Parts: sequence; structure tokens; C-alpha cells
Amino acid sequence: MSMVGLGVARDISLMWLIFLTLIAILPIGVIFFFLIKGMIRLRALALLYLPLVQEKSRLVADKTEEISGKVVEPIINAKAKTAQVNGIRSAIFTRRQSP
Repeated sequence: MSMVGLGVARDISLMWLIFLTLIAILPIGVIFFFLIKGMIRLRALALLYLPLVQEKSRLVADKTEEISGKVVEPIINAKAKTAQVNGIRSAIFTRRQSP
């Protein structure tokens, strides 16, 4: 084989290696392309729906606080009355030590 033939064979083998590498890398590039497109779409949807979700979440939190207050209020009032009665009973029936 002459020097020209070796140069051509070298160039063809380099092009073949580049072609095989391109075939191996191409699916990864396609996957990254669609991942980026999906992330852009997800961000657009998040900007669209996130304020609505935050508003509903705030409404749920407010209602939970309101109902919790209504449920606990009688218990707190009963404990306060019990403490008041115990204080009055203690003041009436406990002996005071004279100094």
C-alpha cells in the first residue's frame, strides 16, 4: 500500500470511528433534549397553578385553625372554671397559718 492509500484508509477509519461515536452519543442527546423541554413545560405549569394551590392551602390552614379553636374552646373554658373553683375552694377551706 502506498502512502496515499494509507492516508485514505486512515481518514476512512477516523470517519468510521466518528460515525460510531455519534451513533452512541445521539440517544443521550435526544434524552437530554426532551428532559429540558419537559422541565420548561413543568416550570410553566408550576407558574400557572402554584398561586392557586397556595391559595387553597391557605384556606385549608385557616379553616383548620378555626375548627380547632371551636373544638378546643370548651375544654379550655372547663379547665379555667375548674381552676377557678379549685382556687375558691382552696381559699375558703385551707387554714392560714398565723405569722
